[in-house]
Amino acid sequence: MELPTGFDANDLGEVLDALPSLVAYVDAAGVLRYANDACRTWLDRPPHEVLGASVRDLLDEAGCATTQDHLAAALAGRTQRFERSLPLPDGRVKHALIEMVPRTHDDHPDGCFVLVTDITRRVEAEKGHAASVVHSALLTERNARAAGASDSAMQELFAIGLQLDRMVRHPETATAEAAPILEQLARTVDALRGSVRHLIVESQPGSTCGAVRYVVELWSGGPVRFDGPVDDLAPEVAHELLGALSEILAAAARHAPDGLAVHVRVAEGLLEAVVAVEGGRREDGPVGTDVEALGPRTLRPGATITVVAEEPSRTLITWRRPVG
Repeated sequence: MELPTGFDANDLGEVLDALPSLVAYVDAAGVLRYANDACRTWLDRPPHEVLGASVRDLLDEAGCATTQDHLAAALAGRTQRFERSLPLPDGRVKHALIEMVPRTHDDHPDGCFVLVTDITRRVEAEKGHAASVVHSALLTERNARAAGASDSAMQELFAIGLQLDRMVRHPETATAEAAPILEQLARTVDALRGSVRHLIVESQPGSTCGAVRYVVELWSGGPVRFDGPVDDLAPEVAHELLGALSEILAAAARHAPDGLAVHVRVAEGLLEAVVAVEGGRREDGPVGTDVEALGPRTLRPGATITVVAEEPSRTLITWRRPVG
């Protein structure tokens, strides 16, 4: 590499130490041989304390579980790119993008270079966007429901208006017909009040199936299929389904897939949302890598996400939770 005039090779260390991202080199045995000054932030220790240590010894149990397979693949010569969520002592969560690029010597793998970048702001922005998608879906369904309720009430009122008009033209019938008309009017007003009150107080969408279709349309426009009583889900369960589905579709969309299809089903006490991802860009790693990283921020107690890669063209992502 040709260095700029006045730039010494020793200055590269200063440049790397100035970076907020962790830059490291791990040898073929999985031992850390170089780390820039950012390891103070990421490993909570200065570089001289971590050099010569095994990566396994530097990570906690969760970090080993997340990183071990990726590191093994990188040391075998396959570039890795994945995300990891790191809980902080104050309760916040930091999100990291970890990239491992194999180093070769005499055409054979000889360790790997590691780059760890803070992507918390991007993840939080995506999460906020996913939440806004769900909010839009719920709002659209509520508006549709309100329109339906208003339309029914207007039809009832129109019928009452016709009866009142008939009474004006035939006053001799007023004594017999007034009471039934007033009762019908009271029922219509009560029904309209009930619909409005329900729309204001309750969080349930008019149709969970409709809200799911809306979410899918915003992310991909792919086909959606339903099995079982999806519209009968409790409001909080429906909202959890929409939130998880929106984030899964957002993660898959980053790979520019050729197509997405969604199947939501309720059966035998389980709610499942299966997303089939066809094709997609793979330079940034498998689609499932981004999806698995969603776990810490999308899974509530009892819920799971599983990824089955049917290489090279299809990935199945399944979110499920028990329902009463």
